[in-house]
Amino acid sequence: MSELYPLADQALVAFAIIGVFISWKNPIAIWFFISYLMVISIDLTFSSISFEWKVHYYIFQAILNVAFIIPIVYRRNLALFLYHKTDASFFRQAYEKQTLTSQECMILLIFLGAAVVNIFTWLEVLAYKHYWIDNAYIKLYFRNNIIMLIQLVLCVCFIAYAMQSKSRDCNYEATK
Repeated sequence: MSELYPLADQALVAFAIIGVFISWKNPIAIWFFISYLMVISIDLTFSSISFEWKVHYYIFQAILNVAFIIPIVYRRNLALFLYHKTDASFFRQAYEKQTLTSQECMILLIFLGAAVVNIFTWLEVLAYKHYWIDNAYIKLYFRNNIIMLIQLVLCVCFIAYAMQSKSRDCNYEATK
């Protein structure tokens, strides 16, 4: 089972890239996936370093889970900022057309759940380190499986977001 964990970590990158190709003509979806690829690259860059921290690895992962929420919450404002700096029509379209979707709400909930799991694991590891508890059950038996399940659900959400991007673009054009 432990062989699947690195594969699940890399799956987010693959599914984000697949999402870019599926939704190639929709600037909102492209901006969504580019934003996520930036955060995923930060996560993958620091994962080997943070894994060596042992105890504080889990709080770092919780912070990264919150960082994954940033592309959903601030993506529109960032697109406006980049439009003013670059005057690129891509960022103007991303700003004007971007709305919160059900897939984005699901991704928000998933990352909040992952942050909660990582915070509880961090607290449990701290308690174990200071001999307040005898066994770290969440860390040993649940956390990795829950995080892998969360990553697989995120992959499904990425594909669902990409598949729905065409209809969202048509709906935007019809209501404009």
